[in-house]
Amino acid sequence: MTVTRPHPEHVRPVPDRDRATATVRGTPAEQLGALPRAPGQETARRRPAAGTSVVALDVGARYINGTVMTGDGRVRESERWYTRPNRGPDAVLDTLLGCASDLAALAFRRGMPVVAAGLVVGGSVDRTSGVATVPRLGWTGTPLRCWLEEHLDVPVALGHAGHAGAVAEGRLGAGRGYDAFVFVASGDPVLASVLRGGRSAGSAAFAPGEDSPDDRTVTLRSADSRALTEMILAAEVERVVVGGPLPAADTALRQEIGSTLRRSHRRGPRPEVVVGRVGGRAACLGAAMLAQELAGSH
Repeated sequence: MTVTRPHPEHVRPVPDRDRATATVRGTPAEQLGALPRAPGQETARRRPAAGTSVVALDVGARYINGTVMTGDGRVRESERWYTRPNRGPDAVLDTLLGCASDLAALAFRRGMPVVAAGLVVGGSVDRTSGVATVPRLGWTGTPLRCWLEEHLDVPVALGHAGHAGAVAEGRLGAGRGYDAFVFVASGDPVLASVLRGGRSAGSAAFAPGEDSPDDRTVTLRSADSRALTEMILAAEVERVVVGGPLPAADTALRQEIGSTLRRSHRRGPRPEVVVGRVGGRAACLGAAMLAQELAGSH
């Protein structure tokens, strides 16, 4: 089903979107400016002008995570809303645009005008055309970048949530110091992305198994488990980073991936499998970083 909509100027935020958690402002885990970076890392990366900000949105089947990040890399606002995809694709898109407006308004009130936005989803993304397909949300060939750019009147970096999570873990978390690693995000679907030299070298989605009844355990179907293992081995990396919103689920998935790798018949050293350090907002923080780079290039 392709979502068709009127011009974004006529779209208003829907009043029934639900805030899932309280606003978080600059928590220690998200004070990016306070975290150590590799020598010269930030001088080589273009940033938006001082006194400005970017907004970022990670749209999942359960939650929409949103963040306002300042030009110096500090998180000033973090919000979470319920996605509620059962309402239909148009309603989810309305909620997304409304959430973006909320974040932009927060930034404006703090004297930090928004100069770019980052948007990531757990589906198929064409970064050239700005079109995404996310079956869980009912989006098929939906021009997300165009809609958000016209809604906020700023450039938008559209990407895959797995890649964005890898970017955050690579710069701030368990992937720091590794030229290449695989990031796996627990959830439904399970997202995986290979980051090599700071750039995406492939992303994929895998279906969780039927024995994943709650948020404490995430397993993979047999075929998907084999496919993920082959992806990891083909990448020839030293480390696999497993991240997500719930530590228990991350630990369970890390153990499953480790066991599957040990059972593989591939010769040579196997990669180390570790739990990520950035936390459940890795994809959202990564989206903000991608938005910062986009703003710095304009």
